[in-house]
Amino acid sequence: MWKMTEAGLTCEATKKIGDETILDVEVTANRPDWMSIVGVAREVAAIQGVPFRLPKINDLPKRQQNFPMDYKIDYEVLERWSAVIISDVTIKPSPDWMQHRLELVGLRPINNIVDITNYVMFELGIPMHAFDYDEIRGQIMVVEKAKGGEEFTTVDELIYKLPKDSMIIRDSERIIDLCGIKGGLNSGIKAATKNILIHSTIDNPVLTRRSSIAMGLRSDASAIYERGPDKGGTVQTLKRMAGLILELAGGKIASPLTDIKKDKFEPRNLSLSFKNLKRILGIKIPETEVVQILSRLNLSPKKNALGVNCTIPTYRGDIKIEEDLAEEVARIYGYNKFPTTIPTGKVAIQKIPYYFNDSLILKIKDLLTFSGYSETKNLSLISKELIIRFGMDPDESFRITNPVSLEYEYMRTSLIPSLVSAIKINTAEHLKLFEIDKVYLKIDKKAVEKYKVAGIYLGDNFRKFKTVIDLILSKLNIENYDIEFETDKPYLHQSNAGTIKLKGVTLGEFGEINPSVLATMEIPTKVFCFEMDVETLTKSAKTKLFSPLPTNPAQIEDLTLTFPEKTRIGLVVRTIISMNQFVKSVQLNDVYNAGGVSSSAYKNNYTFRIEYQNPDKTLTNEEAEKIRNEILTTLKSKFGASIRAADS
Repeated sequence: MWKMTEAGLTCEATKKIGDETILDVEVTANRPDWMSIVGVAREVAAIQGVPFRLPKINDLPKRQQNFPMDYKIDYEVLERWSAVIISDVTIKPSPDWMQHRLELVGLRPINNIVDITNYVMFELGIPMHAFDYDEIRGQIMVVEKAKGGEEFTTVDELIYKLPKDSMIIRDSERIIDLCGIKGGLNSGIKAATKNILIHSTIDNPVLTRRSSIAMGLRSDASAIYERGPDKGGTVQTLKRMAGLILELAGGKIASPLTDIKKDKFEPRNLSLSFKNLKRILGIKIPETEVVQILSRLNLSPKKNALGVNCTIPTYRGDIKIEEDLAEEVARIYGYNKFPTTIPTGKVAIQKIPYYFNDSLILKIKDLLTFSGYSETKNLSLISKELIIRFGMDPDESFRITNPVSLEYEYMRTSLIPSLVSAIKINTAEHLKLFEIDKVYLKIDKKAVEKYKVAGIYLGDNFRKFKTVIDLILSKLNIENYDIEFETDKPYLHQSNAGTIKLKGVTLGEFGEINPSVLATMEIPTKVFCFEMDVETLTKSAKTKLFSPLPTNPAQIEDLTLTFPEKTRIGLVVRTIISMNQFVKSVQLNDVYNAGGVSSSAYKNNYTFRIEYQNPDKTLTNEEAEKIRNEILTTLKSKFGASIRAADS
């Protein structure tokens, strides 16, 4: 068991049933040949270096009758179809030895014909199926894809609605088989069956998996077909099954052996050089041992001056390139024989391909964390229902062809829906969450990946929420940006949202989530959100250069102004600081609404702390006053500002 596990065929558990020990092996997706007794035995023989013996398979006896059957195949569904008809069989229980072996692998014996199909599938690793020949109407079998919505009753009497592009076989009137997954009740083996058609096929693995997932129906056959069985082994498998049927159920061969195939499916040649083997593995394995290992794996190596030429059997579809052969040598040689070494490396002088600089992302993460936000990680896939709830169009998102569930069906175009959904599983009263990750936008019918940073804020205070946006832009030294209080995002409250732009380029959007969206998700509190494009932020960010500290003191004053409703105070701040070269900084120090109904003049008051400084000399009071008057004149004409009147 340990040697099997070390070589890749993981086997960590056993089960005792009577006198038998059952090994529980874990088959990787690239090794469908291990999904058979013969495949595992072949692997164990290679690991142990002992002889391997296949079951004896005889050629079919001479045909004694000629039952007609017309086959029509769609090669997109089946790559190979091998079939033969056997007449005058006797349906009865299979022998005890066969029933016992089937029970050991977890199957329930049914009758000799069905049991033989299962026995050969587990023995050789290629699914088989037997039809009642007399139930195939019109003596025709047509392989095609389902249109979708057809009803199909399986051999275990369960009724399914077939998804579009399911692989089916139909006769002249009805569907009789769901390829790669389940046979049909209408053509299944019954106690009165006398004549049978048996077949072994190579089914499309992608279509098999899609149908299996869509129907929630998995079988031993579908598990094999999804991985891809031996394309060159259907005829031998059919002969093995026919031989067991003639032995255990009687009967006569009643048709030629039909073998319809898209390609020849023959063994292929592949070379491995000793020089490359050493380069790939990092150690030198003796050439004689390399040849011996490849021989044990049934790869028929022929040594030459530079390496070996191998013949790859059709059941080893995973061996395609020279590196695959090197891996075969390494795992049978034994990874534990490789010397222990300390990894060495050099600092790269040039950037590696696809280098991703995440320094700005880390900086944004720090800013958001210090602002009290908690980072989340959501899946990149969301449901159609969630897209519609946020007023977005599912057609603008890419749909996964074979989703694991309807909850994860579409690639997200925004981080906001997932963040808002996270509110339902977080109970904090003042919740602040953020995420930095990819979204997938549809541009010219192609998926374009973009990194976005997004956050949500639970609460009523819009100004406190917007502070984090100002902080990010300030720390990235992004200045002179504009905020347009309109947005095309359908999930935002149109009267309380905005778009951040810099020289006409959109940096992002922010605002209140539309109450109608929150209502569909049963979220009773206000939620604010923002989402910005990381690439655009990176291009817009600036590095500030150090300048000498001024030796002359600054003049600092607080200026309280009254503005009309809905004045954009950010634009006011930028206007003040751009007024004069000696305005060093402007900070919004206080915001308050004073007075009551009779004191409307005291509403919308903003206190700005303004710092005046000339690096070459100390500004006089007259010079500072002149700058102040310029500021007040401009703010009055541009924004309708007035100096707040003194309290009476």
